[in-house]
Amino acid sequence: RPRLGRGRMADGGRHAVPAAQANMDVELARGGSGVDGGTAVRRDAPSAQAPPVKRMRVYEAWEGNEVFFCGGRIMAGPNWKATLGTTLVVAIPTALFIAFPSVYLMQNVSVAFMVISCVLPVLVLTWLWMTATVDPGVIPRQQPDQEYVMGMKPRSKEVLVNGQRVMIRYNDTCHFYQPPRAHHCSINDNCIERFDHHCPWVGTTIGKRNYRTFLLFVYVTTVFCLYVIGCSIAAIFVREKELSDERSPGDQSSVWPATLVDSAPAIVVAAYAFLFSLFVGGLSNFHCYLVGTNQTTYEKFRYSQKDRTNPYDRGLLRNCFEVWCTPTPPPQFDARAPGPARLPP
Repeated sequence: RPRLGRGRMADGGRHAVPAAQANMDVELARGGSGVDGGTAVRRDAPSAQAPPVKRMRVYEAWEGNEVFFCGGRIMAGPNWKATLGTTLVVAIPTALFIAFPSVYLMQNVSVAFMVISCVLPVLVLTWLWMTATVDPGVIPRQQPDQEYVMGMKPRSKEVLVNGQRVMIRYNDTCHFYQPPRAHHCSINDNCIERFDHHCPWVGTTIGKRNYRTFLLFVYVTTVFCLYVIGCSIAAIFVREKELSDERSPGDQSSVWPATLVDSAPAIVVAAYAFLFSLFVGGLSNFHCYLVGTNQTTYEKFRYSQKDRTNPYDRGLLRNCFEVWCTPTPPPQFDARAPGPARLPP
C-alpha cells in the first residue's frame, strides 16, 4: 500500500502534503532556518522589539531655569508669572482711567484724549511682553574643557577691550570663559551676554537681546503715568468749570466739594499714577545715564567704588547708537532643533 509523505499520489489522485514541506514549516515556526542541513533553533517566545526612539528637542533637554511655551517657540524666565502680575498692575488702573476721566474728556474736550489713552497702555503691554518672552542673550553651555579640568588653564585671564585689559573668568557651570560683559544669572542659571540685571517685574533677565525693549517698556510707562496724571487733573478742572457754569447767577458758593466728589475716579488714578511714576521715572533716569555712559546695571554697582576706566565708553552719540541702532543679534541656539534621543515614558 502506498505511503504518504514521499511526494506520491494517494486516494484516487488527491494530492498528499509533502512531509519535507511540513517539517520545514515546523522549523520556520520554531525559528529554524528551514534549509536542509541547517540548524533549527527553538524559541519559546518571540523576541521583544525595542520601543521606538523619540527624538528630544533642545528645549526639552534644557538645563537652565527658563520656561518654554508653544513647543519651544516662546522662551520666558523662571518667574514668568510675574509678567502676568505686572500686566494686571497696568491693566486694572488703565481700565478705570479710560472708563471715567478719559471718557469725560472725550465727551467734553476732544476725542484725541481717548485715542491716546488707548494707544499708550497697548504700547506699554507690548514692550513688556516682548521683553519677557524673548531669549535675553543666553550663551549655550559647552562640554567641560579637559585642559581646564586637568589644571592646564587658569581660572581667569585678561583680554584687551578697546585697548584696555579686562578680566574674564571660566564658568564652571557652562564650561567656557565668559565673554566680556557676560555674567551668569543665578536665577535663570545661564550665562547671559551683556548681562544687565534680573528684573522681577518682567520675570526674566535683561541682557543683550531684550535690553532695548526693556528700555521702551520703562520709558513708555513713565510717559503713560505722566499722561494719566495730567488728564486726571484736567478732568477735575473741566468738571469744576462745568459746575460753575451751571450755578444760578447769584449763587456764590464753592463748587469744589461737588467737583471732588464727582471726580473721585480721576483722583484715585492720578494718585496711583503718581506713586508708580516715582519708581519708573527714577528707573528711566537711571537707564538714561547708563545708556549715555555705555554701562550695565551690573557693571555700575560692581565697579562704582573702584578706580576703573570704563573700556566700553565711546562717547555719548556712539553709546546711544550702540543701544538704539545696532541690530539685535540672532539667538545662539535653536530651541526646536533635535536634541538627544530618549525612550518614551
